[in-house]
Order: sequence, then structure tokens, then C-alpha cells
Amino acid sequence: MTTMASLKTVERLRATVEPEQGRIPMFIYTDPEVYELELERVFGRTWLFVGHESEVPEPGSFLVRDMGEESVIVGRGEDNQVRVFLNSCRHRGMRLACEDFGKVSMWRCPYHGFTYDSAGEFMGTLIAAPYERAAYPEGLDRKALHLIEARTDSHAGLIFATWSQDGPTLDQFLGNLSWYLDLLVGRAEMEVVGAPQKWVLPAGWKLPSENFCADAYHTATAHSFLARLGMVKGVDFGRDGYHVDPGGGHGLGVGVHFDEESYFPADLRDEYRAHLEPEQLGLLDRVKNLHGNVFPNLSFLIPNFIVVDGRRVSGMMLRLWQPIGPDKVQVWSWHLVERNAPEWWKRLGQKMYVQTFGMSGMFDQDDTENWEAQTRNSNTALWRQDEIMLHYAMGISGEPLTEFPGPGDVYDGKFSEAAGRTFYRTWLDLILDQRPEQ
Repeated sequence: MTTMASLKTVERLRATVEPEQGRIPMFIYTDPEVYELELERVFGRTWLFVGHESEVPEPGSFLVRDMGEESVIVGRGEDNQVRVFLNSCRHRGMRLACEDFGKVSMWRCPYHGFTYDSAGEFMGTLIAAPYERAAYPEGLDRKALHLIEARTDSHAGLIFATWSQDGPTLDQFLGNLSWYLDLLVGRAEMEVVGAPQKWVLPAGWKLPSENFCADAYHTATAHSFLARLGMVKGVDFGRDGYHVDPGGGHGLGVGVHFDEESYFPADLRDEYRAHLEPEQLGLLDRVKNLHGNVFPNLSFLIPNFIVVDGRRVSGMMLRLWQPIGPDKVQVWSWHLVERNAPEWWKRLGQKMYVQTFGMSGMFDQDDTENWEAQTRNSNTALWRQDEIMLHYAMGISGEPLTEFPGPGDVYDGKFSEAAGRTFYRTWLDLILDQRPEQ
């Protein structure tokens, strides 16, 4: 809903946010009016990650997730289709599902008992109401009381949903990123290990999202402990590789090694070969770390391979920065692994995942302290009359490689902010309501 305040904020953004020049004003991270526009124009219109298919393995199984600040139910039907519904009874708006996940034969509102099909042919349809003949002698229009359904699609097991019924398809939305995303989730049949970790972080959602999208530069300082502990050869472990701007606000960095053999298990080689193109497999063989972000707020990571119990291993993950206010996020963290992987890879990968990232992880302790401090500074910047402009010009004069197996603009070396500038250009176009034609 457009108000005078939001119109003033839009004009302020139009005048001050200059991604192509590497100039981003600090106030945008936590400004409440900017946040309200984001809920409407970013989270209300783009494709959002809501879960992995392995989390809803059979008909009747469901998850409760969020799209922006709206609670949704992610459920699998008897036709094996995954659908997403607003978690709101059509009678008085009470949440239907109050658990994080489960398996049920129906969704029954705990307030007045309106009951909806959770898996059958008419999934999301009102199927019963208590004392219906006495309370509604004229009958109920069950079609009109159907749960509000989001547009849903998936890529390599990742489930996305959007409230936009006429926007781009998921394939169009992911664009060039799909080629790289498959190195993470499409190289084999993947599964989520256990329930996701969740915790609350006092930070604006764009800070961690953009960090995973485009910031390999911070690893030499924020995560220098790796070198001091002898876990990597030097603090520049985040430099070698490629910075990738695939377009659409997405971004990633691919760290590479120069050893002859792949760091991934030889036992999975045949499955990788069956799922990936030869060029993708060749790049996977060189990966020592990989980080990125699906616009707006789904990050992914293959952490730097390290030796655990005598074996080289990495603890792959997905990370969702779920906004719960202009300066607060609920962090969701999933550990993913190949379903057919050898047990040592699964066991040691989970061990590394817990030790390095998550609520008690060494890396997250470093990152969250920075994001919290940035957020506090952003909040103080809201009251200044002048704009505090931040420098996003790293690699601004760099030229993309002319030969690379993957699509998009690819730069030699991971120290660049090209994808970060595209992240803010995509964000700004949505806020200004300048949606590209499909």
C-alpha cells in the first residue's frame, strides 16, 4: 500500500542508491519504511525458498515456513505434488498448523474447528465445520473458502513459492544461477539431515544475504583463525577461484584447489557423472569451497574442505535469512548430504557442519558479531540528515573472463563486488516497482 511516507522513501532511494557506481547508503539496511516496502515488493513478489523435498517425504507430511512475515504450510499431496498455502483459516484467520512439521490426515483449525484437506484430491479445500447444519443451515460455499494458495515449483529438490501469479517462472527467475546451483544440490540425490537449526540474530536481512552473495574478501580477516589453527595454509584461502555474477540479483564465489584429484568421494563419481554436464563435473572436481545467495535471502555454502579424523571433508548447508523486522532475522540452517554417500562422508560432514557453522559454529561467531555491529550503525544512521555512503566498488573496472565453462559474468579471483552491485540493482528495481518484462 502506497503512503506519503513510502513515496518519500522511494524518492530517497532513487536519489541515493547507485549500485553501478558502487555507492550504497547505510540507512537502507534497517530503515522501517524501507522494510515495509521490501515486504510488499520483494518478499511479496519474488520466488522464495520454503523447504527441501526430502522434508516432506510422503502424502500428508507438511512443514510450516514463512514467506516474508506470512506463515505458510508446505505440504505433499497424494498426487505427490508439493503445494504451499497461507497458514490461515478462512473463517477467522487463525493459524491452522502450529507445529514446525508433521504428518496429518487433515488440517483442523484449533479455534473453531474448520477442517481442510491436507493431502487428497482437493488439498486445501474446506471439508468440514463443527455443527455445520445447525450453524450454517444455508450451507457453506466451500470453494470460496479454499485456502489461499501460492504458486509453487522446485529445482533439484529445492521448493520455492511466490504470491505473484503472473511473474517469471522459477526457471526464468533462477536463470544462469541454475548451472552453478546444481553443483551443490543437483549433483546427486540430496537429503536434509535432521531438523534445521533456528536462532534469532539482531541484524538486517540484506547484510548476511549480500555477504554470501559477493563477499569472499572478509575471510582473510574475520576468519583468520583458520590459518592460526593450521586448518588452512594461509589467511588468503578465500581468494583463489572465481567471482560469478549470474544476473537476477544472485551471486556466488567458487574457490578452487590445484590438486590433481577431486575432494569429493570417489564412491559418488558415477552419480555425479549421471547428473552433471561434463563441464560442471570438471568444475566440481576443482571446488575447495563454494558460497552464494539466491536472491533475495537463500544462501548456500560448501565450506572450505578441512581434514577431520584423517579424511578431507566439507559440511554443506543451506541458510535462510528470514526477516522478522527491519533489524532482526530468524536464521534457518540446513545440512545437506548425498543420500547414497558413504557413511564416513555423512558422519564427518555433519560433524564439520556443527563445529564450523550454526548456533555454536566458529564461523558464525565471527560473522554475527560483524552483522550485529553493522546493524547498530545502520540504526544510528537513520537519524542523520546527511547520507553515509558505503563503498561497493571492488572490482568495478574488472573485465569478465571470455572463456569459462559456466554462464554469467565470471571474474578471475574471488575478490570482487560485481554480484553485490547486481544484488542491489535487482533489489532497487523491485522497490521502485520497475519490474523487467519477461
